[in-house]
Amino acid sequence: MKNTISAEKIINRKSDWLFAFTQDFAKRTTWDKQTKSIGFLNGFSTLEKGANVYTESSEGVRMDTEYISFDPPNKISIHMLNRSSLFVSFTGTWDYTELAENRTSIKITYQFSLRFPFILIKKLIFRRIKANITNKLVDLETHLSKLAT
Repeated sequence: MKNTISAEKIINRKSDWLFAFTQDFAKRTTWDKQTKSIGFLNGFSTLEKGANVYTESSEGVRMDTEYISFDPPNKISIHMLNRSSLFVSFTGTWDYTELAENRTSIKITYQFSLRFPFILIKKLIFRRIKANITNKLVDLETHLSKLAT
C-alpha cells in the first residue's frame, strides 16, 4: 500500500528560476538542511529523464534514485533504486506552478511503502517525513529571503 505525504509553499520567484535553483546540486546543500550531500551516479552529469542521483540525508540515510520525469520548469519525479531498510518503494515529486509574476507554488509529494517493522510505527514516521518536507520548504524560503536583502 502506498502512503502519500505532501507540503506546499508559495515562493516569491519565477517558476523557471526557482526550478533551476532548487535542482542545482551545487547549491542544494547551501539551503536544504535535510540534505547532507547530493550528486550524480553511473556516469550521469546532467539532470534529465533517466539520470541517476544519490542523496544522503542529514540523518545519514542514503537513497539512490532515477529521475522518471524532468520537465523544466514544471515538475521532476524520482523513484528509489537501491534497497532501503525503511522503504519497500519510494517516489518523490516536486511540482512548480507559477501563480503570477514572481510567485510560484512549489509542492513536494512523497509516496512510499514502509518495510516491517517500521510499519508498526507508521504515525511516527509520517510525522517525521512531513516535518522533513515542510522544513525543506521553510529552509528554501528563508535562504531566498536572505538572498533578496
